Amino acid sequence: MTRQKTGMRKGIALGLCLLFALTISAGEFPLQLADQFGRELTLNQAPKRIVSGSPGNTEILFALGLEDRIVGVTDWCDYPQAAQTKPKIGNITPLNLERVLALHPDLVLACNLNGKDPVENLTALGVPTFALNPVSFADLSAAIRLVGRLTATEAAAEQLALQLETALANLRRAGARSGPKAKVFIAIGADLTDLWTAGTGTFLDEAVTALGWENLAGELGFSWGQIGLEYILAQNPTVILTELEPAVFARDPFFRELAAVKRNQVFQINIDIFSRPGPRLIAALQDLALLGEQVQE
Repeated sequence: MTRQKTGMRKGIALGLCLLFALTISAGEFPLQLADQFGRELTLNQAPKRIVSGSPGNTEILFALGLEDRIVGVTDWCDYPQAAQTKPKIGNITPLNLERVLALHPDLVLACNLNGKDPVENLTALGVPTFALNPVSFADLSAAIRLVGRLTATEAAAEQLALQLETALANLRRAGARSGPKAKVFIAIGADLTDLWTAGTGTFLDEAVTALGWENLAGELGFSWGQIGLEYILAQNPTVILTELEPAVFARDPFFRELAAVKRNQVFQINIDIFSRPGPRLIAALQDLALLGEQVQE
């Protein structure tokens, strides 16, 4: 009899411990949290119907295993493939309030591109709206953790944020081991006649700088812009990162004179990934670190 009581007590204690652990992992509500615009949001319970206002937000939600809670995404939310089957709310900017409201969300995960007025109008209408604005890798780690708290997926969010921080730290270590800085031209565009580039305040600039490289447009005072061919020729980059086929540069009479082309150091990357504040940046940073090992400066 004593043994049975002891076993029952142990079983009850174990059950209580498991219940406590599940309660902690499920998050604590009501929850009051400031978004990345400094706006306060109060949630009484974990949201079950989430509308995403940007591709980056959508990718974070999917990475945290929240696919079943997503009830609406923008027309630009095309990754992962399952995001393409979600109901669409239209363009990123401005948010279409009628489409959002029709989905009856208990959380709208907004971004800076959605427009200040739509975000404030949703809040005024009683729709919990939380804005993310990650403009750096540190901001993105913070954004992932914030989404984890909002959705009671803190453990998964912490793991994802740490993976991002580790990838960036490894990139910096790879850059510290290298010699002279490689000079990089980031070539964005569908053809050579209309190229744009990434400057300060972009993930691309932060990534190449972390690797110890020098961004050609890093000191020109813009985030996204165009630079003249004369400037590119004068800088003579030793590396080109582009979404175009590398062979395109070798065939062009201007670009084939650049050191990057002569050294066969024109590398095709997915600019779309580097433009989105989402989890795929982890793999992109890892790939860039491997790329750095191939470059002769």
